[in-house]
Amino acid sequence: MTENAHRPVTAPEPVLAGEHRERDLHVLDRLASHLHERYAEAVDRPTVERVVAECYEELDRTATVKTFLATSAARFAESRVRALAIARGAVESPLPRVLFVDDLNAGRSQMAAALVLRHSGGLVTARSAGLEPAGHVHEDALAAMEEVGVPLHHAFPKPLTPDVHAAAQVVITFDCADRVPRLDGKDYRDWAIPNLVGRPLEDIRRAREEIDARVRELVRELGPDTGRPDGSAPSSSSVPRAA
Repeated sequence: MTENAHRPVTAPEPVLAGEHRERDLHVLDRLASHLHERYAEAVDRPTVERVVAECYEELDRTATVKTFLATSAARFAESRVRALAIARGAVESPLPRVLFVDDLNAGRSQMAAALVLRHSGGLVTARSAGLEPAGHVHEDALAAMEEVGVPLHHAFPKPLTPDVHAAAQVVITFDCADRVPRLDGKDYRDWAIPNLVGRPLEDIRRAREEIDARVRELVRELGPDTGRPDGSAPSSSSVPRAA
C-alpha cells in the first residue's frame, strides 16, 4: 500500500507550552522524521506530524507529572503510527493483537496489558487505552503489580484512538462496552471487573488476581506459540513493555 492510498489529514501546528517547550519541539521534530522514515510506505509526513503533535498535546493536557513528557509522547506516537501502518496493511503483524479499554487507563487495562506480555512472553501484542485518561497510573495498582514482579513504572494513561482501535483484533473492555464503537472484524468482550478508584489495596490485589486468571486463559486461547516458528518464548529481558 502506498502512502497516497489514504488522503493525509492536514496537521495542525502543535501548541506547546511550558519551560521545556524548545527542547520538546526539537525532540518531536526528530521523532517525526524517524517515524516517517520507518513507516513511509504507509503514512505520509503530515500525518506523522499530526499524530506526534496530538500525542504530545494529549499527554501534556492530562499528565500530572511532566518530567518525561516528550519520552512518553514518543512511545505513544510510535504505538499509534505502527498501529496505523498495521491497519493499512503496510506492516505485517503475525502476533495476536489485544487492546484493553477502561475509563481511565490507570489501573485495570494497564494491569491486563502488562500481564498479557508477561504470560505470553511477548508473543501477544497488548495495548491499553482509556475513554477519559487519568493523569497517572494509580499508585496502588503500581504497588500491586510490583508485588508480582510486573512493574508498571513506565506506564502512562493514554486515550483510545481510531488507529490503535483499528489495529486490534481482540478488544476487551472493563464495564464500558456500550461506550466503545464497534468495528467490523473485531472480537469484542467485556470483563466485569470493578473500577479500582478509591479501593483499598486488598481489593486491588483481588482484582489483579482475577485479571491474571482471565489473561492466562486468553493467552492460551490465542495460542501465542504460533508467533515464533520454533514455539519458543523470548527471554524475560526481551519482553516488551505494554503500550
